[in-house]
Amino acid sequence: MKKLLKIVFLLILIITSIALLFIGNGYKMYKEAIEEISIEDKIKEIKSKENYTEISDLPQTYINAVLSVEDHRFYKHFGIDLIAIGRATINDIKAMDFVEGGSTITQQLAKKYIFYTR
Repeated sequence: MKKLLKIVFLLILIITSIALLFIGNGYKMYKEAIEEISIEDKIKEIKSKENYTEISDLPQTYINAVLSVEDHRFYKHFGIDLIAIGRATINDIKAMDFVEGGSTITQQLAKKYIFYTR
């Protein structure tokens, strides 16, 4: 029994270490992205595009459709969905790469901002 507990503890320690490595790498990518262009400047750049549309101009049916497909728990969390983060972390660890990102709309926006400003 003690041997099994040691193995479980070791596995938890390894998984935690790998998760922290991914978190550290993601934070490094974020810092590099905001050093290139500030969030405020990126927002101004996006708003100046010809096809930019204010959310108030979108039909409610469209907003509901996006929410139901992209983030059905949108109104139940505050931008961070721990269930989705856990699932993504497990899948990233299995693949040893970033294969799945955060699934909330807020996280997708942050991810796209980081990758498109690099």
